Amino acid sequence: MITPTTTLHRAMPIVAAALGRKFGVAVRVGGHEALTDGQTIVVPALPSDSALLPVAWGYLAHEAGHLRYTDFAVYRRAAQDGDALSGQILNILEDVRIERALAGPYPGTRETLQAVCAHLLDAGAMTAPPLDAHPARILSSYLLLSLRHRVLGYALLAAEAQRAESRLRAVFPARTVHRLQGLLTEVAQLQSTEAVAELTGRVRALLEAENESAQALQEASQSPEATQPEQASPEAAQDDPHQGDGAAGACTQPSSGAGTDGADDRASDPIGTADQGQRPEPAEDDDADPPGASTDAEDSASMDSDSNSDSDSDSDSDSDSDSDSDSSIDRASAAKQAKPDDASVTPEATAAQLSALTQALQATDADLPADPFEILRGLLAAAGSGQSRCVLPHGERFLGDAQAGFERLAQVQQTSRALMARLHGLVQASRLDRSQAHRHGPRLLSKRLYRSAIGDPRIFARKRERIAVETALHLLIDLSGSMMASVRCDADGSVKRRLDIALESALALALALDQLNGVSVAVSAFPGQDGEAQTATVMVRHGERPRARAGAFVQEARGTTPMAGALWFAAADLLARPESRRIVLVLTDGKPDAHDDTRDILRLCEASGLETVGIGIGVDVSALFPIALRVQAVTELKQALFGVAEQLLIAA
Repeated sequence: MITPTTTLHRAMPIVAAALGRKFGVAVRVGGHEALTDGQTIVVPALPSDSALLPVAWGYLAHEAGHLRYTDFAVYRRAAQDGDALSGQILNILEDVRIERALAGPYPGTRETLQAVCAHLLDAGAMTAPPLDAHPARILSSYLLLSLRHRVLGYALLAAEAQRAESRLRAVFPARTVHRLQGLLTEVAQLQSTEAVAELTGRVRALLEAENESAQALQEASQSPEATQPEQASPEAAQDDPHQGDGAAGACTQPSSGAGTDGADDRASDPIGTADQGQRPEPAEDDDADPPGASTDAEDSASMDSDSNSDSDSDSDSDSDSDSDSDSSIDRASAAKQAKPDDASVTPEATAAQLSALTQALQATDADLPADPFEILRGLLAAAGSGQSRCVLPHGERFLGDAQAGFERLAQVQQTSRALMARLHGLVQASRLDRSQAHRHGPRLLSKRLYRSAIGDPRIFARKRERIAVETALHLLIDLSGSMMASVRCDADGSVKRRLDIALESALALALALDQLNGVSVAVSAFPGQDGEAQTATVMVRHGERPRARAGAFVQEARGTTPMAGALWFAAADLLARPESRRIVLVLTDGKPDAHDDTRDILRLCEASGLETVGIGIGVDVSALFPIALRVQAVTELKQALFGVAEQLLIAA
């Protein structure tokens, strides 16, 4: 049972229904888990005082974005064709794309989704991983945090995004990071799930190409020629026996053609063959390379650098050897100050960087971080009120059989016309005040003629029409299995089922009310077509002509009596209406499945200004409804229903 709120307006099912209408998606509240089946968003019922309510709204917004903008066929095909890492990248990119698309027509969702990130951040579910985490986890966390910060503009993730980038630069080669960031600049322009899948494939291809390049470099470095460190001339060594003492110990570069950088204290050997006493070429040769020609290892040592310039060696075809001198000097200075814990460039660190690509490409699901919204689903399920029963069903459209609807329309048309004329006359009469005395008017008031003798001119009668109160009415029809029972009609002795009499009466009333100005009618049945409480059958929506929907009034009985969910459904519908007077009218022949839940929602309706009327067919519903009527025989239903409608409209 849900803890009642003060009014319906703040109740979780009502807010969820309002968000569903706003986003144009179906929402169901209840059950033990949060999920989306591609058509409907399901959220567990949370207590009214739950701190997770704002998070639930963010979850609804996120999943609504998927229902509105994700091509699930393309997404599933791409996920099936890829491996674990590709699936992770696909999910991250698509999440960012749909949230960015949703923020266009609904700017308020940006704040709502940031509340989700804040909660996950506090829970430790959206933080940068440690430096010793699996490379695939470091890569995925960087994509998640960096794209949400830079593309979606979630400022609260700035610190974690920067930390994640530092981890990425420490673990992966600088060239790989630079090229990856170049691809990620396209994320903000993604317009479809297909484009996301294509970019995911390109990211995967980039990692594979970088891995092949790294393996080729290692194989070349392990050749006999490459394993011999470059010898300095004896004369140069004798001329300056203490050359390089100010540095932390220089190492030779691999035989890839890259020169050493005089601005850095220590260069890296990607295969781990440190120099054993030999010195590099004299300083005159070192100065031949411009300061901007830093190596990959130097760039990765600068963990906190935000520059995206390419600092590959001269042998790399993608290298930008003439980058800005000052920027390169800053990076070299940062490399000098880097601590060993921060992955300063050593032969071991460089070898690890090259192997990180292989590890990332071979990652399994166990190596990857959990999807934040999967974590969120678990939090919502754990915080649920324990209500396994559906609280707010979603509406299912029912068209019915057109020919059968035409026949039913012919059966009730005469009754409907008579009722319409009667209601029209009663409503018109009720909206006219009694005759009032005025100084002028169309006729005299005979009882006031004597007033003229004392000089009172107010002897004329005049009626003044009152402003009509517009009314919205939602008619709920119980189509549980017990409505299959047959009864004999007193008028002609024919035998009809209870549900047929109820549906005929409802159609006649809807046709009559449809002709009255200021009255809007909706008709629904419960449970849904499959007999489950998760759905309510929508027969007529507000603004639709009941005549055109006559086929929906030919249905079969099914299931039990989930009245509480049907009342939530009708209340959510009426609270969205502009009419000042709102009425829920229920036709039922049995006790509700959840008596306490039904009583709670009826109390909330009364507190929120919604009028509720119950007509029990052979059952007393006065313990539930403030206005209740019991008809002993189902044949009395039509007259009882019409009488209630008359009283309600006259009271308006």
